[in-house]
Amino acid sequence: MQNKSINKTIIGWDIGGAHIKYCVISDNSNIIWYDIMDFEFWNEYKDFKNILIEINSIYKKKNYHIENYFTMSAEMCDCFNDRNKGVEFIINEIIKSNCTAYIFTKNGFLRASMVKKSLLKAIGSFNWYATALYIASSFPDVIAIDFGSTTCDFIIIKNGKIKNKRTSDITGLQSRELLYSGCSRTPIYSHINKINYKKNSYTIIPEQFSSMSDIYIILDKLSVDSIYSKTSNNSDHTKINAYKRISRSFGFDFTNKKLDLVKNLSKKIYNNQIKLIENYILFHQKKYFKNSKKLNIMGIGLGHRAISYISSKNHLNYIDINNILETNIHNGSDLTKLFSSYVMCRLNK
Repeated sequence: MQNKSINKTIIGWDIGGAHIKYCVISDNSNIIWYDIMDFEFWNEYKDFKNILIEINSIYKKKNYHIENYFTMSAEMCDCFNDRNKGVEFIINEIIKSNCTAYIFTKNGFLRASMVKKSLLKAIGSFNWYATALYIASSFPDVIAIDFGSTTCDFIIIKNGKIKNKRTSDITGLQSRELLYSGCSRTPIYSHINKINYKKNSYTIIPEQFSSMSDIYIILDKLSVDSIYSKTSNNSDHTKINAYKRISRSFGFDFTNKKLDLVKNLSKKIYNNQIKLIENYILFHQKKYFKNSKKLNIMGIGLGHRAISYISSKNHLNYIDINNILETNIHNGSDLTKLFSSYVMCRLNK
């Protein structure tokens, strides 16, 4: 897979709270590797530096010159007293790793050692802005929805300019540009708590018995192999275990006789989440693109196919993310699941 003539490597990183995502490109801009690593930052933060050293060492052995470009959202983990402390810790660990490193800020990249405390608020959870910058360079009128394992980010670009009002998570929530609902790690009770089905009422127990990944598996909306987050009980992502976890959330044990019941309850949960995301998209469409025929919708992330479905349902023009992913690696469309790290490789050019 590797090209012997390569003498420079760029590694783009997105440091999340539950996963570390990275993408590696060569000096001729070819993607040579990418991966998503399970890493619960709130528990494993002391090992973060070792991850950087380990991945960098792979390419040091090949005598490549390596540059690392970082964006992050792990600073929100509760192992830190506040988000600024989290950003500061992550940057300090990056510096301690002795890798050549640049940090993405809202105003561009800075050498890690040059980041001042006054800039910390322009670094944490600005991975969405990096994505927005990259997309805006090619698509002047688009609402891009990054539907990941935990959240939905709504990126609004009109006439080539980023229109988002968001400057933090709280302002993102207030402006409806951030929705804490994902297609994998999100508990099913987070957006619905009771379902009426065939004259019976089913209450969802507000406990971590299951997650949206189980819903997507049961309904064949995601393949087992595509899901990179852990299950709620740390068992595997098989369909039978998904049925068992969802049943537990309703207070009964799964049997084959309950298969249709669980599947239909899962449809109700899925449709409720889809309607929630749809309402956000239509809100931004009405606010920024009322009566405009130029609008495009783009889906990014693990749940990008759900965004395609919403677009089709509402007769909105949809752009497949594969149109802007550049890779010669088999199954390169998986890059959409780690798009921010891919963007880190591209924005530094």
